[in-house]
Amino acid sequence: MQNTSVVLYVDDEPINLKLFVILFRSVYKIITAQSGNEALALLEENPQINLVITDMKMPGMNGLEFVKIARSKYREIPFFLLSGYGLTPEIENALNDQLIDGYFQKPINKALIVKELENHLNYC
Repeated sequence: MQNTSVVLYVDDEPINLKLFVILFRSVYKIITAQSGNEALALLEENPQINLVITDMKMPGMNGLEFVKIARSKYREIPFFLLSGYGLTPEIENALNDQLIDGYFQKPINKALIVKELENHLNYC
């Protein structure tokens, strides 16, 4: 029962990318990237991307650094952060400053994520 929404998921761990695709492919079309730089290129190449979820801890460019760059060009796309490290002051500030539209903690809670994504996809 997949809808037409396209979600970009960014995570440096291949197993997390696979798990995300398995969990959400019945709901969304999933595009994955293993780095912030790859995700920026995919955003440029895929204007149909409706929403982005990124891991926080990644080498080179962390999730918030990626979002800061991407948000400057893609203001209309909702960006979410996914982290296994809890709600840090840095993430809290990003939420308060509306740099990110939401935050999810690992392990992934599919029902919660789908509910939150649908709220944003229906709003856009």
